[in-house]
Order: sequence, then structure tokens, then C-alpha cells
Amino acid sequence: MVEFIHSMLNFKKMSPAQKIAASFLLVILCGTLLLMLPISNVDGNFMNPIDALFSATSATCVTGLSTINVSEQLNLFGQIVLMLLIQIGGLGLMTFMAVFLLIIKSRLSLNEKIVMKEMLNQEHVFNMKKFIVDILYYTLFFETIGAILLSIPMIEQYGLFDGSFKAIFLAVSAFCNAGFDTLGSTSLQAYADQPLICFTIMALIVLGGLGFAVWFDVRDKLVSLVKGKLAWKKFRRSLSLHTKLVLFVTFLLIVSGALFIVVFEYNNSATLGNMPFPQKIMCGLFESISLRTAGFTSINYGALQSQTSLIMMVLMFIGGCPGGTAGGIKTTTFIILVIYIIGMLKGSKQTVVFRRAIEESIVIRAMGIFFLNLVVLFVGVLLLCIIQSQDFLSIAFECVSALATVGSSLGLTGDLEALGKLVIICMMYIGRIGISTLVLSMMRQRSFDENKISLPKGNIIVG
Repeated sequence: MVEFIHSMLNFKKMSPAQKIAASFLLVILCGTLLLMLPISNVDGNFMNPIDALFSATSATCVTGLSTINVSEQLNLFGQIVLMLLIQIGGLGLMTFMAVFLLIIKSRLSLNEKIVMKEMLNQEHVFNMKKFIVDILYYTLFFETIGAILLSIPMIEQYGLFDGSFKAIFLAVSAFCNAGFDTLGSTSLQAYADQPLICFTIMALIVLGGLGFAVWFDVRDKLVSLVKGKLAWKKFRRSLSLHTKLVLFVTFLLIVSGALFIVVFEYNNSATLGNMPFPQKIMCGLFESISLRTAGFTSINYGALQSQTSLIMMVLMFIGGCPGGTAGGIKTTTFIILVIYIIGMLKGSKQTVVFRRAIEESIVIRAMGIFFLNLVVLFVGVLLLCIIQSQDFLSIAFECVSALATVGSSLGLTGDLEALGKLVIICMMYIGRIGISTLVLSMMRQRSFDENKISLPKGNIIVG
């Protein structure tokens, strides 16, 4: 920890993991100061520092949990600050810094490429310049299309200026999987019967959560298909293993999640019970997608069945896909562990996905991520149980939501004590930068000789 703090004083000497952790911390602190100012608040007074820190962290970590009512507490300037924090947090400060460096010097150093590789979960550093530019371009493209579609009902309800801003804010928040809105305290519950809003939000969440590498892989193959360089029969096989796995697991989780939610809440009059069947399906899909780290709600979470809340916690914990704006342990981590366990029970010596053997180092990394997230979650739940007086389910739900950067809540957020807010702040930060990044940022860099040491093997009986 001492080395970590010391290295924070010299940015150039930081490891890639430390630079990522420091960049998010810098954005959070700047956002906190701006949100505290009277210029950001409707009443013209300073915001409570803890609430400002909580809001800035939640926005930068694209979570969506809030101890304030954004539409009532923050004025236009404050809402713009919040939207910028969401945008920067979704793509990462280092991405914007890289774009700035490309503008002034047209190239990135090897160290800068390595940092971007780590932050964007890429395997290689080559062609990083084009990759970063494409990320920014497609992000603005998707957000613009989403804002245009959302502005149709928003302008009709709120007028040209206010409706346009609400649409832009909502599009940025949805694509970055943040879950913030300027519509009031009930999120999108008032729009649960409007397909245009619901499906636009769903599309933005999925696009933001798939991961940038998946976008470009699908795009490149579609371009080859249109140009006649690739036959339709070979399209699926031409996709990378990562892309195929991400798309398959995403589809599986969305459909299964929606099915569980609709079945469990079908007759619950406080949630889906009074809705016509098509709307029940739409809301089920919306919640299943949103729970993958977005945090928007179309139903009253306070009235959910206990079994529904449990399923939602599982979906939140899994989260979205690597290399995107989503949080959680990631879909690939989840499915690799599932396949590994199934293979282990069958006596298989390899973890096989789509006729490809997964390297042991990847499986070990997935196990580490899963275990460390469980440890952080346990500690967070334990601390909140000590601090707060609410029921265990609400506390556990809040902690999972914070760690997975989802933003959904059973109503606990507004009742958090000061210490409880700090616990949730820490969990949101850890969830956004990633547990592995946090651990690496605190570790002492090993020397070359230390990595070459080979120790004698031991045997332990387990199971």
C-alpha cells in the first residue's frame, strides 16, 4: 500500500494498473468538487460532501445508485457535469487522454498503448490508434441515434429544449450502462408501456455492454459479407471465439432472465400482474437486460417476490461483457467457470468451448476474479449489516448492485448512513476498475529474477 501511494505521486512511473486506478480516482474527485458547488444545485447551496462523493463515484463508475433526486437536486449545469462523468467513466479517462494525445502528436508511445490495452481488455497493442478512434466514433454514433429516437416522445412531453436534453442524457446513460436519468425518482416506470423508449434503451444497454472488440469483429465480418468476400454459411465460423462466446452467453442470459422474471412476477399485481401479456414480456426483457449493469427500472423493485430478487442478484453479479461499459464478473468469466466445473465432473482434463481448448491460465484467472469478487461482496455485506438496520435481502441486493456497477436497489440507497455510503462508494469503485486491476495496482512490481524462481512442488488432498 505504501508503494502504491508513493507511486501515485509520479504518474510516469506508475504501472498500467495504477494509471487506470488513479485516472478513475481523479475523475471522481473532480466530479465531487463540481457537484458540491452551489452552481450545480437547484437551491444554490453546497451539496453534502458525502452525497457529492457518492453521486460522482456512482456516475464515474457507471452504477446509477443515488442518494439524491437528480431531477430535483441538480440544475442544468449539475446534470451536465453528471452526464460528462458518466461518459468519461463509461469509456475511461485514459481513452479520452489517448484521443487528446493522438490529436496533438498523432501517435501513442508503447507505454501508452500498454495502458490502453489493459483498460480495454485487449490482447495486443498493435493498431491501438485505430481501435481507440473507432471506439469514440461508434460511441457517439450509437448515442446520437439513441438520443434521436428517445427525443420523439420526450420532446412531446417536456418541450423542445428540456425533452432534447433528457433524451441525450438518457441515451448516454443507457449506452454507458449507468442507469441515471433526469425523469424523477421512479426511473422508467412511467414509460413501461412505451415500446419506443423501452426497446431503444434495451438496444443501447446491449450495445454498450457487449464490448468494443465484439463490435468490430462483427462489423468486419459483415463488411466482408456485403462485399462478397465471405459466404453467409461461413459467417458464424469466421467470428472469433470470444465474439461467439459473448453473443451466445448474452442471448442465453437475457432470455433466461426474462423468463424467470415473467414467471415469478406474472400474478404480482404490484409489478407485472396488471399488465397485458405483451407488456409483461417487454418488461421482463427490459429488466433482464437492465440488470446486466444498467440499473434502469420499469417496475417497482420494492414489491418484488423474494425469488425474483435472488435471480436478479445472480444476473447483476454476472454482469456484462469484457471490454465494454458494463460491470460484474463478466459473461465470459461466468461461462468458463461453468464449463470448467462441468468438465471436471465428467473427468475431462481440458476446458473446451466451441471445439477450442481454453488455456489453463485463463481458467485460473476466471477463478481468481470470481473468488475475489465474492470476498469483496462478503466484506461489503458484513459491514452494511453492522452499520444498517435493514433486512438482509435489501443489504445483499445493494452490495451486489454496487459491486457489479448496476444501480438497482430495493430502496436501501436513500436510507444509507454516512458509513454505509462510504462502503457502497468503495464497492462501486472496485467494481468499475476491476478487482484484478485493484490488486495489481497495490502489488510491488516483481523483478525478472523473482519471476524465474522455480520452487519444489507439494501435494495437498482437497475435496
